[in-house]
Amino acid sequence: MGKKVKGIIAIAACLLIAGAGFVIYKTVKDNNVTRVQVVKEKDRTRFIGEDGVSFYSTVDTRDKIYTLIDAEGDTDSYNIAKAVYAIDKKSGEIEIVPGTEKRKFGMCGISETFGNEAYLGWVESDADYETRTMVYDIEQEKVVKKWHGDDWNSYFDFHVIGHRLYWLESHGKVDRIKSYDLKTGEEQQIDEIGAKGTVLAFSEHKMWYRDTRQGKGHLKGYDLRNGNYEMHNLGVAYSNLKPINEHLLAYFKDGTTEGLYLYDTQLKKSVLLNEKDAGIKASYDGKGLLISDQLSYKIDSLERIQYDNTIESEYPDNHRFSTAERIPSLLFITDVGEHEEIVLMNQDVLRWSEK
Repeated sequence: MGKKVKGIIAIAACLLIAGAGFVIYKTVKDNNVTRVQVVKEKDRTRFIGEDGVSFYSTVDTRDKIYTLIDAEGDTDSYNIAKAVYAIDKKSGEIEIVPGTEKRKFGMCGISETFGNEAYLGWVESDADYETRTMVYDIEQEKVVKKWHGDDWNSYFDFHVIGHRLYWLESHGKVDRIKSYDLKTGEEQQIDEIGAKGTVLAFSEHKMWYRDTRQGKGHLKGYDLRNGNYEMHNLGVAYSNLKPINEHLLAYFKDGTTEGLYLYDTQLKKSVLLNEKDAGIKASYDGKGLLISDQLSYKIDSLERIQYDNTIESEYPDNHRFSTAERIPSLLFITDVGEHEEIVLMNQDVLRWSEK
């Protein structure tokens, strides 16, 4: 059977599995997960799940937490969720996001989520490695943009910044960075890059990425406000880029798992921030905050760095942010006995010191 025919059959199967289109299932009724317990404390809110329930790939908004849930019967052998769930921050009630419901034992499912206050995105995957990426307007409660990826055309690494969407796409040997205005429908190609494995990283007003056409140590920046580009050379091959602000970026040397460095694009200088930090999955807010497995950092410049270990000491080896990228809040997941909790911590609980 030809590849194209198999792809059509796979898509048709997913449509059949989904049933009569975008049916709205407001309350979760096909498994035992109907709500979480909400516990408000002085400096944090805990969303306590039932025993055997795991949370992953979360999106934090003002009123709800969007998440994927792994519960008995909720994922198949491919370990993909059967819906995107919305947790009400006040009541703890769990609802299924309209249009994301998948049949429990089908091959179609949700592999990840992304988004911000206004838009929720998710990636649907199936057994043939085809993907459908959806962007959902939270206020309008409808899907406003779709992408269909296959072996020849892949779309990945999606980020929503304001009302604009940024992503990478690959067509054979060509990788491109593109953006799409979710209000006007305008699509733009930002750059064409030659680096397999490149990921997009964002500070508050800039997008950063690796472009190996000029060498492995080169770093490229794109200003989201005016469209200007900048190029820098770190002098070493690097990975796991963490933008601190508009001119400071943390990184690890390529091929290493320890040794966190900090690069200043204005001074054209790197310093070793922490030789023992192995937080390659560290999260950041793009406005000075960096949180790794070992320490939290508040960074203003190469000389002005403060430290805190509140999260790391209270949840030793037991806290995970749903992304190793830019975060809007201190929302993380922790294991407590037989259940998991989502913790939303106030930033003022962090006690900064000069070390």
